[in-house]
Amino acid sequence: MHHEDVDPLPNVAGPLVLVVDDEFTPRSIVTRMVRGLGYPARSCAGGRTALHFLEAHPREVRLLLADLAMPRMDGGELAERARDLDPTLRIVLMAGVGDPHLDELLSGYRDLPFLRKPVSFGDLYDRLQDLLGTPVRAPGYPPSMGPPAPRARRRTSGRHEV
Repeated sequence: MHHEDVDPLPNVAGPLVLVVDDEFTPRSIVTRMVRGLGYPARSCAGGRTALHFLEAHPREVRLLLADLAMPRMDGGELAERARDLDPTLRIVLMAGVGDPHLDELLSGYRDLPFLRKPVSFGDLYDRLQDLLGTPVRAPGYPPSMGPPAPRARRRTSGRHEV
């Protein structure tokens, strides 16, 4: 396992979420969203790396978010092999809306929850709440996703109230 295949773990308490996607941008976005909701998260660039991580950290990961359409080992196979390692592991599959093989890929995994990519903040929040409960810290939008803070107005003439 290469160190660049697994990102560093922030020091946050709570149920660990492992995000697995072969594409950097969606993996990075979903990982940041999970962290923004108050859950610690790690990410891996593929199924084999994720399995190595799960073997090296038994029962630390409570939820696996896996892209369904990955090369070499798709999210469904990863889910099956991860459950062999930890039968209590919760798993959510993800796939892009435009994937022409989506129905075929999902047909064998109807028992697993599914999120459409691009994953919305609201859908991810609902799924994490359902499967993991409330995070240790209060959820909220990451600073880059939340509403802008109100700006104080300063008048130099003294004729207007602030």
